[in-house]
Amino acid sequence: MSDKGVDKIISHIEAEAEKEISETLLKAREKADTITKAAQEKAKRDTERVLSNGKRAASLEGQKIIAEARINVRRKRMDAQEEAIVASFEEAKKALEELAETGKRDNLTYKDIMFSLIVSASEIVAGNKLELVFNQRDSKTFNKEMLKEARESVKKRAGRKISLSLAGDTIQCLGGVVVRDLENHVEVDNTLETKLNRLKEDLRVDVAKILFGDKI
Repeated sequence: MSDKGVDKIISHIEAEAEKEISETLLKAREKADTITKAAQEKAKRDTERVLSNGKRAASLEGQKIIAEARINVRRKRMDAQEEAIVASFEEAKKALEELAETGKRDNLTYKDIMFSLIVSASEIVAGNKLELVFNQRDSKTFNKEMLKEARESVKKRAGRKISLSLAGDTIQCLGGVVVRDLENHVEVDNTLETKLNRLKEDLRVDVAKILFGDKI
């Protein structure tokens, strides 16, 4: 084969190679562009998803913070209301103590309250032989005349004849009375503290409404 023939073959081979290389490079470039575009779209979707998740998380966190703040405000308000209610009952206790010590407060007399406590306790017990237990102060001031009046009040209200006597011992209390049924060995605690404690739960809602209206 002549040199010219060889050169021609080489040129043809080079041309074919250049063409193949060009086509390969074009395909590679197209594929690279496709991959790049897909990667960009995926990155965009991932970014949007991250941002969306971030917004959702931020929204949930914001809602959580708001909910916790509302709970804290409500708890503090309830604590303040409870303190006010407790303070009201403390004032009521002081008023009862003043009434018991002075014998009168406003339009109330301690003697009438004492008789009412004796009568209500006597209506609960079944026996007719009752003993009255007072604190040291009332034990000294509750005389025979008052004992007679109390007996008549019980007879009138309870509809039965009873005997009343003063106990030899005394109790620690603001005032009021403990009535002992000597026949059945039971007693009714009608001291002022006990009566107030019994009424607390019943009166709590009413006191709250007086103090706070509809804000409870």
